[in-house]
Amino acid sequence: MDKKHNNRRELAVYAIFACLFVAVFLKIFYLQVFRSNFFQNLAQNQHYRLVPLEAKRGSIFDRQGRILAAGINYYSVFADPLLIVNPKLTTEIISSNLKLPKAVILSKLKKKNRFAWIKRKISLEEKEKLRALNIEGIGFIREQKRFYPQESLAASVVGIVDIDSKGLEGLELFYNNYLSGKDGWARVLQDSSSREIIISSQVITPQEGADIVLTIDAQMEYWVENCLESAVRKFDAQGGSAIIMDASSGEILALANYPSFNPNHLVPSSLGKVKNKAICDMFEPGSVFKIVTLISSIAENKFSDEDKIFCENGAFKIPGSILHDWKPYGTLSFKEVFMKSSNIGVAKVANSVGPKTFHRYVKLLGFGELTGIDLPGEIRGDFKPLKEWSKTSPYIIPIGQEIGVNLVQLARAFATIPNGGYLVKPFIVKSICSRGFCKTISPQKQKIFSSSIADRAKNILLGVVESGTGKSAAIKGRKIGGKTGTAQKYDPATGSYSPTRYRATFIGFIADLDPPLVIAVTIDEPRKSHFGGVVAAPVFKEISQKIINYIEGQGRQEINDSNQAVSFGVTNN
Repeated sequence: MDKKHNNRRELAVYAIFACLFVAVFLKIFYLQVFRSNFFQNLAQNQHYRLVPLEAKRGSIFDRQGRILAAGINYYSVFADPLLIVNPKLTTEIISSNLKLPKAVILSKLKKKNRFAWIKRKISLEEKEKLRALNIEGIGFIREQKRFYPQESLAASVVGIVDIDSKGLEGLELFYNNYLSGKDGWARVLQDSSSREIIISSQVITPQEGADIVLTIDAQMEYWVENCLESAVRKFDAQGGSAIIMDASSGEILALANYPSFNPNHLVPSSLGKVKNKAICDMFEPGSVFKIVTLISSIAENKFSDEDKIFCENGAFKIPGSILHDWKPYGTLSFKEVFMKSSNIGVAKVANSVGPKTFHRYVKLLGFGELTGIDLPGEIRGDFKPLKEWSKTSPYIIPIGQEIGVNLVQLARAFATIPNGGYLVKPFIVKSICSRGFCKTISPQKQKIFSSSIADRAKNILLGVVESGTGKSAAIKGRKIGGKTGTAQKYDPATGSYSPTRYRATFIGFIADLDPPLVIAVTIDEPRKSHFGGVVAAPVFKEISQKIINYIEGQGRQEINDSNQAVSFGVTNN
C-alpha cells in the first residue's frame, strides 16, 4: 500500500516537472520566435544611440555681400543621469566650471531618464576644460550658435533666433523655413559604459539651410541708423524710424529703428527694442497724408496750380469743430496750399473732390491694407469705411487725422510720385540661394494713375522743399521733393489730442537719381521742438547727402572710412 502511494507521489512530481519543462520550453519558443525582434532591438538600443546632426543655418548677406548673420560652432553639454555615480560632487564640478546654479544642475542629474541638457552653446574653451575632467555620464554635442558680425546694424530687420536656432523675429522668423535646413542623425555604437566607439553606416546627412541676400545696403543702413540716433538724442525724443526705398522697384535699401538692440547680447531690458516699429507701429500721419488730397484733386482735374483758395485767415468752422492753420493765411493758390501746408486749404480741396472719391484714392494708394513687405508683424493700419465717417471726417482725414498708418505705407504712397504713378510692393530679400541655385525675387508694381498726374504732383512737392515748409530738406543743385508732417498724438485718457505730445515726420524723394529714392523719417514725441520741418526734414537732408555721394561715386575717402566703421565700429545698444 505504501509502495503504491510512493509511486503516485513520484509520478505527481515527475508530472509537475514535466509541466514546468513544457511551460519553460513554450516560453522560450514564444520569445525566440514571436518576440525575437523586440529583444534584438532592445539589445541594440543598449549598444547604439542616435546622435542628432544639426543642419547649418543659412547666412544672411546685404546686397553687397557683407555678412549680417551666420552660424559659428559651439558645444552643448548634456548628462546621462543614470551614469552619474555621485550627483552632488558632479554638481559641484559643473557649477564651478560653467557658472550655473547648483540647484538647477542637481535637479537635472536626479532625473531618471537617460538625457538632460546641462548648458547649451558653450565655447570651445569651456568645453575642453570640462572634458579634461573626464566626468562619467557627461557628454558634448556640437551645435551652431547664431552670430551677428555687424552687431546692432539692421537688427530689427535681420531679427533673432532662439536657443535651437529657430527664428523668433525679423527675417530670421519670416524666412525660417528657408534658412533652417533639415537636421540629420547618426547611429553611434557605444560600449557598456555608454562611451562612443564608432559611427555606424546609418547616417542621414543634414541639409544646409539656404542663404538669403537682402536689398539692404549695410553702408546706407549704417548712415541711416546714425543720423536717426543723433536726431532722437538731439530732440530728446522717445524714438524714431527711417526707411530708404527704391521708388521704381520697391526694394528697401535701409530700414532703421531707434532705440535698437544687439542680437548677440540680448537681455530682458532690450526685448522692447526688438519690435520693428517702421512696420509694426500705427500712428496718425498728420500733414504728410495731404498727398492723397493732392493726387486725388489733380487726377479729378479740380484745380489748376494757380486757382485761388481762401484759407479763412487761420480759423475755419467745420461740422463739430473749428479747423486751424499753424499760421493764419488769407488767399493762397492751389500750389501754395500744399507748399505752406494749410489745413484749411487742404480741407476745402478735399471737400471739392468729395468724400466718396477721396475715400477711393486713399484705398488706391494702399492705406488700410498690408503692403506685403516680407517682414513679420506688419500692421494694416486703420481706415474707416465711408459709412462710418462722421460729419467731421471729410475735413480732418485729408489732413492726416482719424487714420492710422505705418511708415512703409507712407513711403510706398510717396513713391508713386517720382516713379510715374506706380504702386510698388516693398520687399527686403533680393534672392534665396541653396546648393548652387539662386531664386531672384522680382519687383511687383501696378499702374494706378498717369505719369502726367505724377509729374504735376512732383512739381508741387519740389516747391514744398524749395520754398515751403520743407526747406530744411533742400540740397543745393538737387531735385528734392517732399512733405512735412506735424501730428498731435491722440490721448485716450482725455479723449482728445495732446497739447504736448507730437510725431514729427518728413517723407521725401530724390527725383534726379536713377532710380529715384524715397526717404521716410518719423520722430516720436520730440521735446525740444515738434515740427516736422525742424525735426525730421534735416535728418532726411543728412541721409540724402550721404546717399547721393555714395551712389554717384563722390567722397571716396569718406565712404572707405565709413565702410570700416560698418565692419568694426558699430556701437552696442
